[in-house]
Amino acid sequence: MPLESRAAVRSNLTQDEAAARSAEVTDVHYAVELDLTAGERTFATSTVVRFRARAGDARVFLDFVGEVESVECNGRELGPQAHDGTRIRLDVRPGANTVRVAGTASYSRTGEGLHRFHDPLDGQVYVHTKFEPFAAHTVFACFDQPDLKARFDLTVAADDHWAVVANTDPIERLALAGGGRSTWRFGRTPPLPPYLVALAAGPFRRMRSRHGGVPLALYARESLLDELTGQAPELFEVISRGLDFYSELFDLPYPFAKYDHVFAPEYTFGGMEHPGCVTLNERFLFRHRVTGDKRRRRAELLMHEMAHMWFGDYVTMRWWDDLWLNEAFATMMSVVAQPEATRYGEGWTGFAHHALPVARHGDRLPTSHAIRVETADTDAARSNFGPIVYRKGAAVLRALAAGLGWESFVAGVRTYLRTHAWGNAGLDDFVAALRRVSTEDVDSWVDEWLLRRGVNTVEVSRLAACARAVQLPDPAVPPRHLNLRVAAFDDCEGTLVLRQRAQVTLSPDECERDLTVFGGRSPDLLLPNDDAVSPVKVRLDPRSRLTALRGLSTLDDPRARAVVWGALWDDVLDARLPARSYASAVLTHGVKESDVGVMEVLLERAVAAVRVYGDPSSSCRALAGVARQVRDQLAGAAAGSDRQLVLARTLVDLVQADGHDLLSEMVCGRSPWPGLEVDRDLRWRALLRLASTGCDLEGLLDIAMEADPGDSGLRNALTAQAARPVPAAKEEAWTRLFSGSFSLAERKAIMAGLRQPGQEALLTPYADRYLRALESSAQAAEPEFWSAFAGALYPRFTTAEQSVLAATDALLENKLLPENVHKVVSEERTELVIMRAARACDKAGRTR
Repeated sequence: MPLESRAAVRSNLTQDEAAARSAEVTDVHYAVELDLTAGERTFATSTVVRFRARAGDARVFLDFVGEVESVECNGRELGPQAHDGTRIRLDVRPGANTVRVAGTASYSRTGEGLHRFHDPLDGQVYVHTKFEPFAAHTVFACFDQPDLKARFDLTVAADDHWAVVANTDPIERLALAGGGRSTWRFGRTPPLPPYLVALAAGPFRRMRSRHGGVPLALYARESLLDELTGQAPELFEVISRGLDFYSELFDLPYPFAKYDHVFAPEYTFGGMEHPGCVTLNERFLFRHRVTGDKRRRRAELLMHEMAHMWFGDYVTMRWWDDLWLNEAFATMMSVVAQPEATRYGEGWTGFAHHALPVARHGDRLPTSHAIRVETADTDAARSNFGPIVYRKGAAVLRALAAGLGWESFVAGVRTYLRTHAWGNAGLDDFVAALRRVSTEDVDSWVDEWLLRRGVNTVEVSRLAACARAVQLPDPAVPPRHLNLRVAAFDDCEGTLVLRQRAQVTLSPDECERDLTVFGGRSPDLLLPNDDAVSPVKVRLDPRSRLTALRGLSTLDDPRARAVVWGALWDDVLDARLPARSYASAVLTHGVKESDVGVMEVLLERAVAAVRVYGDPSSSCRALAGVARQVRDQLAGAAAGSDRQLVLARTLVDLVQADGHDLLSEMVCGRSPWPGLEVDRDLRWRALLRLASTGCDLEGLLDIAMEADPGDSGLRNALTAQAARPVPAAKEEAWTRLFSGSFSLAERKAIMAGLRQPGQEALLTPYADRYLRALESSAQAAEPEFWSAFAGALYPRFTTAEQSVLAATDALLENKLLPENVHKVVSEERTELVIMRAARACDKAGRTR
């Protein structure tokens, strides 16, 4: 089969197949050799796999997508029929087996497998791997499943001027005959699953440090050397403090020999926890002015990946249904670590603002699922990465830790790590470790919080005699045991003052509880879950909501304010609060938040409330009104402050056609406000707004590209060109998506510009084209592209919404779409329904 055809083969592994293979295969070792000098499209790959087979089951197979040149099993050459395009069938014997596979494989441009990137600034090439959940076999032949951990010996041939980084340090580097090439031989790894094997290669620049005997290094491409040099001290400080914190918390030193971080171009994830060689998206090596909150969130990412070194790498899940155990734990620990490892203080208030609303929204969608889900195959595993696993999972673990007591929870984690060191484990093992240190009913917690979908809603019902905390009935979500705090606030001369807090227990048998503890006059604001510890949805009663809309900024408790802001945003999405009321509250109270990161996320939601969830017939007028108020706030912001920067960005996103002169000045680098530097980010924001509002970009695009000539500038230019409200621009963007000339990162940039609210007439013809394109995706390659396409270009903004919904239903009923694409389309359909209901609510101007 030609290599081009192999690239279109979709590989998949079922849980049953993985379990059968794991029962047969043990003691695996790989010697992998890669030659990255073979060409621009392919590389040479050879693998020697040594393992033991228990019974000599002839069904044993290796996963491999590529062109096989030879396969030898126990000294016997296997014919080409042994490889079907995704699997190499082996005839093994009981006991020791040795398999040798040689061939070629293709570089990727989707961020998965071995991704190849060409830097337009200097012409240099960089490659990096990303294998999770099922892509190691696109680079080398292997048993590509998490519970067959193995030791790896890696050898890489590369251009002589390249640096090569892997999970371990190189132990030898030799010049190859012919000149211009070198071979790097790396030290043997500890036991790793294939998805955690890492490789990055290219003319990377390196910054080095050391902490507590652990060598540290940061890598970035040549064109980012200035940014790497300037930010290395902060990065090394966070990494060093994090290593100290986790080593003490887990009572276990960092378990690997080195700790490198590689900023990888066009990286698909935010980061990936390869032991000893973490890969990070380059957006976290800041190339423009950022707020303190963005630095905090970068530190949070570093702490997330670091937590995995113990929880995920040292001890690894058996199969992908326990992905939650890796990701929920790392997400939770990244927040716990913040006050210890960073300068930014506690992280749970930010978590309540940034993460919890997103998690609750995941449960609003038809694809809502339990935190832990049975995962039939690796295609299904791709669909599990999302806010329910990461964010909701972290919230539920935090509530568990609060219920057990922090010391007991940590003791259980330590027991889990010691018991399963360098091995695999799952939910039952984690629960067993917690049982050993606590008498709490962990099994009931698992049943209620991990194995059931949905979020429970709590509100306060005001009665004549007293108020009651109520767990609202929901036919789709059975009631759970809830232990939450309720706070009562009084409006005292325009300031919300805490009267009292009370702990309240609700259960499936008793879903209501009197709040007689508050006594006296009914409080102006009754707030369930005011500490944001219980993973529930809060619905404010009408009086509390009105009180919040009038005076939220006077409530002197940032965590309680976060809960109220989350409840108000939920009300917008549930069509219970007009979008304009939410935006007004943000512009009255949200702009007074002292945490600029909080203010920023509230402003972003306020703009979305008006632009996406507000009545379209009044959106221009409403956006202009928001812009005026933001401009007023900007006039009073301190020169050069983070607050000034966030307000300027918000204003740029709001400017209408009558503000084109302001935007044009900013594209040219001229600042309208004293102390505000118009950097490349603000230039591009201004240019995108000009493009989407129909301004002629003649000359301005060249100016922006001259200020940012690299790949980031190219992607921003693609977004701006696709955003123009003219038929030719939309057609050009659509053609580019399928031309084969752009990487997935570049195609995502095109899609980000193509679909714009306010361009409904232009976008309506693309609804049918979108649906027809998806129909052809069932057997197509590049599942990453089709999943991104399904979400980014769903026809949400058209003049034919009812027809879109009907056509979507027909497409979903055909059941032709791959599971991950089907999931995205189903979610996007619901997003359209949510948007329509919210717009109707805003038009009516009534709350519920």
